[in-house]
Amino acid sequence: MFVLLSGCAPEGGGPVAGPEGGRNLLGGYPDFITANEDYFTTRISGVPEVNPYDFGLEITGLVDTPRSYSLQELMNLPLVSMPLTVECIGNGTNGDLVGTAVWKGFRLYDLLASLGLDSTATGVKYRCADGYYASNTMEQVKNNDVIGALFMNDDTIPPLQGFPIRMLSPGYYGVKQPMWVVGIEVSGQPLSDYWGDRGWDVSKPMLVNSTIFFPEPGSAVTVGDTLRIGGAAYGGTRVASVAISPDNGTTWVDAEIVKSLDVDNVWVFWEAEYIPVKTGQITISARATDIHGETQPQIDTDYSDGSNDWPATEVTVIGGL
Repeated sequence: MFVLLSGCAPEGGGPVAGPEGGRNLLGGYPDFITANEDYFTTRISGVPEVNPYDFGLEITGLVDTPRSYSLQELMNLPLVSMPLTVECIGNGTNGDLVGTAVWKGFRLYDLLASLGLDSTATGVKYRCADGYYASNTMEQVKNNDVIGALFMNDDTIPPLQGFPIRMLSPGYYGVKQPMWVVGIEVSGQPLSDYWGDRGWDVSKPMLVNSTIFFPEPGSAVTVGDTLRIGGAAYGGTRVASVAISPDNGTTWVDAEIVKSLDVDNVWVFWEAEYIPVKTGQITISARATDIHGETQPQIDTDYSDGSNDWPATEVTVIGGL
């Protein structure tokens, strides 16, 4: 039994978030695997209503046998599971347009190869029921484990998250994870993306980034007491380390990775401790470094390919009795 919903979000100059979802910060950290109802949403217009019984995924272009697949035929293909952290390319510093889910679906390259993939094919373009479009190079499809996801956290993908098919391109921003996919064109021509055509640089993997979950801005701590700082770090590969600074980057304290799956493209949760020695306002910043040595800049000067400024939270240090 499939349940279809509808909703809307306004057009804008960049990916926009719907009102649904949000972090459930029990104990300071959200769930490591984001619940479907808490997963962030971005879209260009309303949520399209796709009838699962009439649905057909049209595969056209440079394949020997173009054809349409019903939803049941897609579900009967060999399926793989993939945990993945995705961030919206328009997510602001310390923003919450990021989430992690376990997706299950078919390997796109295997499906295309079974149809007789032409040697001149250089990429694929996805057509979505809401008018959105995105693309992958054939190299990405083949070597980056692009999947057509049919399930999200063991459930059929909710309409808000792209029912019946959402394409997943590990390590890339949400602009490369199109929802409500109804057609795939295999092409040898230059590729295009909805947001790429509107000035965003959608070609690059996610930048190494971090966020601070706690303490909340405006929190108070007594001088000499231990202040706990915690958050997440993620990016287009794997996080190697996280550090926090209480003085705008003059000194750094290494954080401990307290939870991870030890796989690429999945966030880690980190925690650090700091003991303030004088009263006043302090700003706690964080920065993450990935396994290739890429580190967050204090200020990211080009937001067109994603933003990864240091996140920060301000704390008031008060005197003791």
